Amino acid sequence: MQSSTMGKRNKAWQWFIGSLTNHNSLAEYFEPLIQWVVPGWRTDLVRTRVHGIRHENKDMFSLILKPSRQWEGFQAGQYIELTVEKDGAWVSRFFSVSSSPTYFQRTGLIELSIRIQEKGNITPWLINALHRGSIVNLSQAMGEFTLPTQQQSICMIAGGSGITPFRSMLQQLSLSQAHNPQQSITLLYYARSAQHFLFKDEFKNFEKSHPNFHLKLMDSETVGNVSSAHIGLQNQLSANTHFYICGPSPMIMLTRRILESLNTKPDQVHYEFFGPEPLSLELESENTAVLFDRSHKQVENNNNQTLLELAESNAIKPVSGCRIGVCHQCICQKKSGVVYNTKTKTYSDTGAQEIQLCISVPVNDVVLDL
Repeated sequence: MQSSTMGKRNKAWQWFIGSLTNHNSLAEYFEPLIQWVVPGWRTDLVRTRVHGIRHENKDMFSLILKPSRQWEGFQAGQYIELTVEKDGAWVSRFFSVSSSPTYFQRTGLIELSIRIQEKGNITPWLINALHRGSIVNLSQAMGEFTLPTQQQSICMIAGGSGITPFRSMLQQLSLSQAHNPQQSITLLYYARSAQHFLFKDEFKNFEKSHPNFHLKLMDSETVGNVSSAHIGLQNQLSANTHFYICGPSPMIMLTRRILESLNTKPDQVHYEFFGPEPLSLELESENTAVLFDRSHKQVENNNNQTLLELAESNAIKPVSGCRIGVCHQCICQKKSGVVYNTKTKTYSDTGAQEIQLCISVPVNDVVLDL
């Protein structure tokens, strides 16, 4: 009864604040004023201090972060949204946590291991702009690509920076008492050359102390891409093996096709994309046109690009953030036409509606208010 009364009071208070300030909370209303005193402060995110930066190789670095007490922790394999202020604007990107929950519980620190995108606007800037003591903002942890505990046989297949959630999982098994000694784990780790294997020594030490862990470092310059031979020749795998895949989208798609050809059950295949899932759509016509109405540009889309990619490749720069359909910064009004949402795997209606550019692919001729 008391809980019900408190709930009604909270709703009434929220209604009052909303009516008075047109915001969800007083803190949100006073956010611009607070930012004069505490730069970078956000009501919707967790204020976080950069504890250090570690260079992993020429393409990767790790941010060592100390979130404030408002951060609720995470499960091994989850990711967060990192928000920073660049040139007076808030920008956000999503990264897997590459350290373990036990490490966070002991030290209050987490690590994000970030690949520097050669032509990116944010990741090359981060490593130069941030330093020990810098302030960034974090979301709470998200994602269901988490540490498996029940399966007796697991095969982790990582490509490039897709190793980061697996590092979190393996580090957690190493530091905690949760590891099942009977659980067999194989890590197939693909990198484009021998110099690009991250955390190699850490994984080798884990292999020495865990007899049922099998490390396979797959140098793509030597062995090529993932293949049925690479997967099928692992003697320790069984018909009940669960596969966890993370890496570049083409690698994930290829691995899924290989596992399907090996008659692996769909519920034994788990994966996480860095961005929207690639499509294999057959468009209604070979020359699908997109009209950017306010920009007075009409372009053709023959490569199943998202509307955001199509806009940017034609010198149109809509507002965007995460690029994976989470932050909703790229919402745009579609005036007509059908688009396919790569996140919900649904088609839009033909009429006017709001869509997210980063996860929408035109299926027929589309007109955008952009």
